[in-house]
Amino acid sequence: MSTEPINYEAVIEDLEAKKAQLDATITMLRALSGLGTLGITPPNGPSGGGNGGTKIASDAFFGKSIPEAAVIHLGNVRKKLSTQALMDALEAGGLPKSKYNTVYAILRRRESQVGDLINMQGEWGLAAWYPNHVKKVPKKGAASEAATEEDAVEADEEAEIEPAGEMKATA
Repeated sequence: MSTEPINYEAVIEDLEAKKAQLDATITMLRALSGLGTLGITPPNGPSGGGNGGTKIASDAFFGKSIPEAAVIHLGNVRKKLSTQALMDALEAGGLPKSKYNTVYAILRRRESQVGDLINMQGEWGLAAWYPNHVKKVPKKGAASEAATEEDAVEADEEAEIEPAGEMKATA
């Protein structure tokens, strides 16, 4: 064994540093235990029902698109919401105010293209909640032909747009 004396000051400094790390971890865990995902405070009371009592952090949806934020919010509240209720939540979470028709159209497009959102009798929910929900299939006919013609026109318009600084030569 070594006859070297123990440097108690170094041991105490090491333990103090570890104590500070543990205190910081405990403080963080206490803060997180009072908040849900994305800074949403869980509702008071055992029922957990209703949207009353939940507070959304003002920066909860920064950097998110409307459909991304809607999916996140629906996942947090775990219930179907009307378009207006979703709009209010998204605005409270930091997204800019949008018109009802715009938000509804964006969510409808997400429903048809991605399929993670569904509208059931005017309320939006996550498709994962309803695995047996039958997806509406558009009828073939005049309506679908008109939609494909509109898509073709939009594709042609996008193809005509030239990057800035380049001039299209015409003869």
